[in-house]
Amino acid sequence: MPSAEPTTASPLVFWSVAGGDLRRRLDTIAQLDAAGVDAVLLAQDSLAAADPILLAGAASRRAPRIGLIVALSPWLQPPFHTARALGTLDALTRGRAGWLVDAGPAPFSSTDDTARWNASGVTDPAELDRAAADYLTATAALWNSWEPGALIADVDAGQYVDPARVHVPHHRGEFFAVRGPLNMPRSPQGRPVIVARWPQGATEPDAASAAADLLVVRGEADVAAARLHAATVLLELTGTAATAPPQTTADGYLFSGIADPALYGQVVHTVLPGLLPHRGRGGLLRERLSLPAPDFDWADPTPTPATTALARTAPARTASATTEDPA
Repeated sequence: MPSAEPTTASPLVFWSVAGGDLRRRLDTIAQLDAAGVDAVLLAQDSLAAADPILLAGAASRRAPRIGLIVALSPWLQPPFHTARALGTLDALTRGRAGWLVDAGPAPFSSTDDTARWNASGVTDPAELDRAAADYLTATAALWNSWEPGALIADVDAGQYVDPARVHVPHHRGEFFAVRGPLNMPRSPQGRPVIVARWPQGATEPDAASAAADLLVVRGEADVAAARLHAATVLLELTGTAATAPPQTTADGYLFSGIADPALYGQVVHTVLPGLLPHRGRGGLLRERLSLPAPDFDWADPTPTPATTALARTAPARTASATTEDPA
């Protein structure tokens, strides 16, 4: 049982799922969903392992309530593909998607004969941080290319979208350039929940932390600094530390490194019932975390009259061609 009562009556509980084959991971996610865990963080152990976005998609039907947060390096694909994949996951899960931004050194080595910036081989932390900030800005611009209510899907009128509410971001930064708009409607949350790890002992955020909705800290000493930059903060407990969650000023806990079956069973069946009393669950992940809906932020959006009600169940199809400019 917890060694001390947390500062909130019902703390948030996240769980990092890593290691094991695909079937074992899916079973774990389903069990944690049934136990009342708020969200799982799905890591990618290696480039040869299952893509966490695909794992989240497979888990979405077996685990219909839990938040599904995927760890994804910005350096694996251009901003457009990340925005599209995470937006699709948010739609598939009906608003339960999140992105754990892993902006460390590139997990691969590659050569590119174009002029585009390539993270492979870059070891300067300052350059990687500037590139991460640019990547996050480009991705957010794509998510923001569709205003709320842009999707009309009026069969009788033969109109799928309101073109005045679909915008071309045309982001051109130091490292990345995208034109847009994203070729899918605005997702249920507007954009997935952004999660990052607070740099241990830091007083200022890095690019990922500055953009995050939720920050994970490794020690209680970092909670106060992290809270200045994010609405929600979780304290990470690794391995056997999860058997006795300490009192914390954070909003809850992230359990990680629990691979041993006996330890897993002890935490799920002994610790979690004391942390997770019966409470309403489900709905958008942002609402569960008490996060506000992301504002639509456009320099000069064209105002339009109110249109017919949004039809979320309309068939998915591309509204306009979308391309990405070379950087």
